Amino acid sequence: MARILVVDDMPAVTALLRVALEDQGHDVVEANDGLVCLDLVKRQDFDAIVLDMMMPGIDGIETVRRLRASGCGAALIAMSAGAEDFPASISLKMSEMHGADRLLFKPFDNEELLAVIDELLARRQY
Repeated sequence: MARILVVDDMPAVTALLRVALEDQGHDVVEANDGLVCLDLVKRQDFDAIVLDMMMPGIDGIETVRRLRASGCGAALIAMSAGAEDFPASISLKMSEMHGADRLLFKPFDNEELLAVIDELLARRQY
């Protein structure tokens, strides 16, 4: 199956996503912020990256921009619940402008995430 990087500053979120993805046979790596994500991508290849947009330090929007600028070819799935002063629709639209392949509004169910992963991975097959 696929090698997937899950990036969120909330460990409970990465743990839940890890379980759902591993149950489908995927190899999952977790990161808790954008800097760790960027470092991991430099050292290993991923088929997909599931990335929260609202994180301290380098947020998800900037992380998506840097990933695409570096030539990262992984499928990028941006996810956000937004914040009071920055709605999810804006952060997700900005991530799409910088190269995210798909947008997910939190909360979403595992079936929705798995369907998106399957669709994007199928596109990568030759």
